[in-house]
Amino acid sequence: MAATIAASTSGKTIMIDNYDSFTWNVYGVLVQLGADVEVFRNDSIDIAGLRALNPKNIVISPGPGHPRDAGISLSVVREFGGVVPILGVCLGEQCMFEAYGGTVAYAGEIVHGKTSPISHDGKGLYKGVSQGIEATRYHSLAGDRATLPNCLEITSTTPSGVIMGVRHKTFVMEGVQYHPESIASEEGIRLLANFLSWEGGHWDSMIERPIYAPTPKGQRKRETGGAVGSGIPISKISKLNSTGTTTNSTLMDTNISVKKSSILETIKDRRIQDVNQIRNQPGFALTDLQDSLALGLAPAQIDFGARLRFAQPNVAVLAEIKRASPSKGPIDMSTHAPSQAVLYATSGAAAISVLTEPVWFKGALEDMRLARLAVDKIANRPAILRKDFVVDEYQVYEARLAGADTVLLIVAILLEDGVLRHLINVSRSLGMEPLVEVANADEMKIAVDVGAKIIGVNNRDLHTFTVDMSRTSNLASMVPEGTILIALSGITGRSDVEKYISAGAVGVLVGEHLMKSADKHAFIRDLIGLPTPMDVSSPSNNTVTLVESAATAAISPPFVKICAITNESDALVAAKSGADFIGLIFAKSPRQVTTEQAKRIIEAVRQLHQDQETTSKKLTLPSLPTTTATNVTAKEWYTATHNHLKAFSHESKRPLFVGVFSNTLFEEINQIVRETGLDIVQLHGDEDPKLVAPLICAPIIKAFHVHAGDTASDVAARIGHGRGVLLGALLDTGVKGVQQQGGSGVAFDWEIARAVGREHGIPIWVAGGLDAGNVRTAVGQIGAAGVDVASGVEGSVKGKKDHGKVELFVLQAKQG
Repeated sequence: MAATIAASTSGKTIMIDNYDSFTWNVYGVLVQLGADVEVFRNDSIDIAGLRALNPKNIVISPGPGHPRDAGISLSVVREFGGVVPILGVCLGEQCMFEAYGGTVAYAGEIVHGKTSPISHDGKGLYKGVSQGIEATRYHSLAGDRATLPNCLEITSTTPSGVIMGVRHKTFVMEGVQYHPESIASEEGIRLLANFLSWEGGHWDSMIERPIYAPTPKGQRKRETGGAVGSGIPISKISKLNSTGTTTNSTLMDTNISVKKSSILETIKDRRIQDVNQIRNQPGFALTDLQDSLALGLAPAQIDFGARLRFAQPNVAVLAEIKRASPSKGPIDMSTHAPSQAVLYATSGAAAISVLTEPVWFKGALEDMRLARLAVDKIANRPAILRKDFVVDEYQVYEARLAGADTVLLIVAILLEDGVLRHLINVSRSLGMEPLVEVANADEMKIAVDVGAKIIGVNNRDLHTFTVDMSRTSNLASMVPEGTILIALSGITGRSDVEKYISAGAVGVLVGEHLMKSADKHAFIRDLIGLPTPMDVSSPSNNTVTLVESAATAAISPPFVKICAITNESDALVAAKSGADFIGLIFAKSPRQVTTEQAKRIIEAVRQLHQDQETTSKKLTLPSLPTTTATNVTAKEWYTATHNHLKAFSHESKRPLFVGVFSNTLFEEINQIVRETGLDIVQLHGDEDPKLVAPLICAPIIKAFHVHAGDTASDVAARIGHGRGVLLGALLDTGVKGVQQQGGSGVAFDWEIARAVGREHGIPIWVAGGLDAGNVRTAVGQIGAAGVDVASGVEGSVKGKKDHGKVELFVLQAKQG
């Protein structure tokens, strides 16, 4: 009586080992293809034990001797036939013959270690397999054709008529009388992959889930190697030991040339291995991904095609995050994907392409997940594209769970029958319309025939990595009306974009040139065709040259910050008076503002300057030249940040908003920054800038408190600790024993500030005890890069500014 298996199996492949070392070769290939294999000797388990294991499928291994010597193998065929897929290899195939009444006898030739060319019916195990493949034989027995059971059919034979494979007519059961796992067997990995793709016990109700073997369609393993794609050049060497007909010229020809796999084929093979490895880790099976999706754990998605069309009449720019490539090597290994995603999103990108291939492109799925989270709150956010070498539906589920809105499907690596269509269907079932990539007319026809709605033409040949910029235009006429066309690779500027738009492209994907661009914001806007205001002092190049000293920086008027603003009226007066910065206190203080108050203040000032503001860029820290970044001094760092901030402030044409916090948890700071739109965060407590600054989503100014007894060297050393992470350093009066510093209205010893600025060369900001009467003296004596005032411009009520004092303070500071 046949065993009964639950509808949901354990997912395990059970292999019956007939005491043969070849068992482990078969095991190795199955595992490489992603199977979770458990092996049992043919006398170490019974049918009840197998039934309890609830297998997905069963493999009966090769072995010495006759089927009657194969322990439980014959019973497994009888009991599990029609229940789960069964594969028999060599002796395992002979067991199928004997189990149903056939006879296994001497095949008439000694074939141990020899290969034979075989013909087959192209079905079942042989789906997608070439005719005439060489198969490695290690057993001189075979099924007797005259005794072929009625329930079996012959699938393959040698030229002499020896049966090389049988298939059950009703049950999902097939066997081969040779070793597909052998290095000398051609396309053996394809046979084993076909078997693993089957689910169910009967052919008429079987479900097929393709397992992708590393062999592109039409490429014979005899051209590239053995069963796993890395063996001997089988096209000629295998025939030296073949039982098939050969000629003397073939036998004597030793001038063997091995076809070298292209980089695309190499990457594809590696990704197959990567996928198979991860899906076998506990908690990472395909069913785990599906369960997580069913729980609603994937971020909300948007319609990729609609987002591309939304960009019209401008071009849709797909901005790529790519650390490296096979052709160029490292491009920017320091790239932080989520930060780059925010930059792309705020620059106008319609989609963000994130490379997730780890070996050649140095990407990761985590890059894409974090990029998606980073742009989550941005209005009309870009679509997120997982750009990878997708070879398995597993990667599509992975992508969706991590937040992808779409995935890239490369036709050139998905040429096996039905694979591309299947992956498109899987993508659509998850709400993602994939970007289908083509590189020639044949691939374009395939993409069109399977109904791709968004097609990208890669101007770069992924086999050779050469670029043909005319490819998109040449293939555009094949794109059906209503299908979105995107140009991929090689785009260097607006002139390329205009050419592709005229050919019918809706979008362009830009990778290497964008990654190398000094001003990515300007580069994206130029591609779109939007003006990017520029100025001679504009920080168009975020990399700062370390040339200006603190003394030179102080020659220009200092920055003026009006701090502790609590209402819109005071903020507007400060802005109209020419203040460079407006400070909002979120630390506990009589002048503390709420998030809602801050939003109203910021909105009022931005409305005042809405016709003047010329940049939508986000203020960031400058990047130092790579030759100095690791050895930068405090003088060099703060000089660079001062110059960078001065240029950004000039371009902004409005005051920048500074949020003042004291020993506040970074999550709370970041939430307030995002809700209010603060430009800068000022830390006013005893925070360690090296620990805190990297966790905060805005540039940091740190207040360093000058206490009685401090020397200039003491203060300079504390400021120096912040090099590399701080935007600026502010000196304020410190009061020992008081946790909440600042706002005392008392000045510290300005000589210390002067020495830090002039002798140590660090551009510093000064606060504490300043007012309209002394600010001019302070600027002249100290050479301050910036001045900060709060109580010094207030009226009789704390938190309320005297508008006249504000105007006079700004005037005196700028003229100081």
